Amino acid sequence: MTVTIDFNQIARVGKLIALLGFFLPWVTVSCSSTEILNATGWQLMTGDPQPAGPLEGMSEQRQAEDAEPAVIVIAAFAVILIGLVCSLFTRTQAAAITMLVTSVLGIGVSYYGVENMRTELRREISESQGGQGGAAQDNPFFSAEQQRDLSQAMASNITLKEEEGYVVTLGGLALAALFSLLTLFGRGKVEEAP
Repeated sequence: MTVTIDFNQIARVGKLIALLGFFLPWVTVSCSSTEILNATGWQLMTGDPQPAGPLEGMSEQRQAEDAEPAVIVIAAFAVILIGLVCSLFTRTQAAAITMLVTSVLGIGVSYYGVENMRTELRREISESQGGQGGAAQDNPFFSAEQQRDLSQAMASNITLKEEEGYVVTLGGLALAALFSLLTLFGRGKVEEAP
């Protein structure tokens, strides 16, 4: 007796898991081990990250002015969703290819999105330090070099950490890619002893 396992169904479940990961915490920004910002994937897409720790009482108006949707995270979500929807309306091999391509692309775009956030955070910190350069030189207590060193030390203490939602998204996409590959290589048949 032969039992057929539909690896495409398992790959679709992986895609659903990846999409659910966007509703869990994706990133945390901290300064010297003190959380200052938390965001789920969905909050990154809508431009609504939540201040945490000492910034938790920050006014809503200030948040609305500063927040911008993360276009790359939106693209990652869209790629994953498109891959899932297309897999529902195509045949086995085409569905497997679609899910494989969109899973790998989703992993790449998600990773790039978080790395881009990290780079933008560093860039904004260095720009804000550069903007204080003229006023900083008027400071009678520290030389310009000491102020620059102090700013660099502060910037090195600000970190962006990936959270469980990001890991769940990447794990779901890896699962979808793996089972899509198994479908393509025709490993769906398991022989059972009579």
